[in-house]
Order: sequence, then C-alpha cells, then structure tokens
Amino acid sequence: MLTRAEVVERYRDRTGLSTDDWPFCEVFGLFRLAVIAQQIHHRCHHRQTRNPAFRNLWAAVHPLDHRCRTTIRRTRGG
Repeated sequence: MLTRAEVVERYRDRTGLSTDDWPFCEVFGLFRLAVIAQQIHHRCHHRQTRNPAFRNLWAAVHPLDHRCRTTIRRTRGG
C-alpha cells in the first residue's frame, strides 16, 4: 500500500499539477463522502431505499468530520 505522501507524489508527478492545496482537496473529498453518507442514510430512514446495509451509514459521518477538522487544524498549524 502506498502512503498518503506517496499517493500525493504520484498524483503530482503524473498530472504535473501543484499539490500546494492538497489539504483543501483532502478535506473537500472527505466532506463530500460525509454528505453522501448522510444522503443515503436519510433515504434509508425515510424508506426510500430498503437496503439494510445503509441503515447505520450515519456512523461514518462522525469519523469523516473528525478527520476534516484534524486536517484543517494541522494545516493551520494548530
């Protein structure tokens, strides 16, 4: 498995794009996953989907939120 740093390095090398805003991209991606999890849970709660695998998807939101906040604090130096 590649480390996070190795993934970022490969991304930069293969795309030629700057990774200066990588923490923003990471937080944005995590936020998107949290929203998707909330949307699926909402649909399950309101019986718009019946897949039992989605019943506890809301639990994924808290770790994603924590990771976002940790990344933001680390980026700000706090």
